[in-house]
Amino acid sequence: SSRPAVPGSRPPTHPTRDLKSGLRRRSRAMAGPNMMAGMDGLSQRDQVAVMTQLNDMQMAESMNTYNNLVERCFNECVTSFRTKALETGEEQCVKRCVQKFMSFSQRVAQRFQEKQQQMNQAMAG
Repeated sequence: SSRPAVPGSRPPTHPTRDLKSGLRRRSRAMAGPNMMAGMDGLSQRDQVAVMTQLNDMQMAESMNTYNNLVERCFNECVTSFRTKALETGEEQCVKRCVQKFMSFSQRVAQRFQEKQQQMNQAMAG
């Protein structure tokens, strides 16, 4: 391949691509039906406007997280610019970096969801 090996320009099986699509799915899920609970007093038009703004904010945050991850892993792992492709050690480092971040993100999201459920139960009870 004649394209430079830069994170984000790898085939779809590359961990950073998988992360990007995962962040998109999580962003869409976060602004789902549960977010509508506190908006009963708003008109349908205002509810749509609020949901659109929330989705936009969540997508921006997801993209910011993704870009920071790419920058961090690239700066930490890519040390040689003698070739267009990542060297084996660099590619392994990027994969470990992304995997560690994904595991951490999943754990944080799980804890956040648990706290959200506790708060909802406390408010209902």
